[in-house]
Amino acid sequence: MKIKSQTIYIFMVYAMLTAYMIGPMLSYLVGIPRIDNPLSMLFVLAALLIAFLENKRFMPKTGLALLSLALMSGWSAIHFFITPLEMSNYADLTFFLTIPAFFYLLHLILSRHADRVGFIRHLIIVFTLFICIPPLIELLTGFQFVSGDEILAVEAGIIKGLFFNPNNLGTTALCLSPTVLLFFNLQKTSLKDTLIGWLLFLLLGFIIIASASRTATVCYLALFFLALAYRNNSFTVLLSTGLVALGLYSIPTRWIQDFLLSLYGNPFLENISSRLYLFLFDLEQDNSVSYRKEIYNYFWENPPFLFTGYGPKNFNEYFGGHLSFELGFENPHSFLIELYLGFGIISLLAFAGYVITYIFTMATTHLTNKQRFFSLTCLAIFLIGGFIPSSILRLPFIWLPCFLSFIYATYALPVKHTVSRRQPYFQLKRL
Repeated sequence: MKIKSQTIYIFMVYAMLTAYMIGPMLSYLVGIPRIDNPLSMLFVLAALLIAFLENKRFMPKTGLALLSLALMSGWSAIHFFITPLEMSNYADLTFFLTIPAFFYLLHLILSRHADRVGFIRHLIIVFTLFICIPPLIELLTGFQFVSGDEILAVEAGIIKGLFFNPNNLGTTALCLSPTVLLFFNLQKTSLKDTLIGWLLFLLLGFIIIASASRTATVCYLALFFLALAYRNNSFTVLLSTGLVALGLYSIPTRWIQDFLLSLYGNPFLENISSRLYLFLFDLEQDNSVSYRKEIYNYFWENPPFLFTGYGPKNFNEYFGGHLSFELGFENPHSFLIELYLGFGIISLLAFAGYVITYIFTMATTHLTNKQRFFSLTCLAIFLIGGFIPSSILRLPFIWLPCFLSFIYATYALPVKHTVSRRQPYFQLKRL
């Protein structure tokens, strides 16, 4: 039986996504080596071979974006040869190299698929289940899928599912959320698909709140209100939002403090309420915020010029002696800073090229205003999400939502405009 190339490409995307999701779990529960590490390199090599075989049939619609991504991650590969690397750093670089491979395979699949929206919806459902089901099991049973420090254990009220920390979980769920709205709720769809879309969106929202990531939660709530406002009832949503905000503002501060403190005792609720309490009333004591401020302020005031960068998670030379905590030596909590410090100006400019190409494509392609708005929102959420976790080098799958939006938009059919019933005057005269 002859296997179609399209089937192989789809299998590769699903297999790699599955490996990234369950690799850490299998290593922790079964004790086998991380399957995602060797599969990443195999995935990249296979994508290069496919590109060689498909070179005569490559369509240029997504070529500039692919070139930007290939340059961004490909330039980082120079550190395989010029920088002493530990095994974890090899994994970081290999994971980063899979980004253009994912983009290229999704381009091949969507450019030829007979039901593009159907494929995207199936991929989104699988991705959402990987994100949401394990944390729900963890919350209900206390069973941990991945090891972590004691402060990141379920006994401490931390919910992280298949991820090593809750920030990674919250960031991944957040980046997928606008894509769910785009492909389930904004396309011409059945009631069933619309309901599935809202179910997935609300499920991701619960996981984001459970992750206790304040930035992710605020972004999700803003996205939720935008989605409601775009359902042809924007005035009602804005009015109700204003009334809710006014009502919350009128609540005495002491009542809110007492309510948050009353949640202490349950580890899960205490983790969420304590982080919210610090954010609202004692931000100076929030170490997470203060560490980030130190990193960002020093980088803003002392920007270096780097051609090749220091290599992945190797920023001691730059930050050493200037930070009160060593957190920034490996994880600057900003993808843009990490990209520049790690791999230099070439990778940063290439990423900027991808962002510009994405925005230009969305502004000029055949989409409805709602589709265009939420496609751009996907990119905005991704850019904000880069500041939430310590690093996104090992999260190549959080690029997938924007890839799906971008590639689909390049092959979108022209928007059908309603034909006016009024006839031109010269045609009426002929009747």
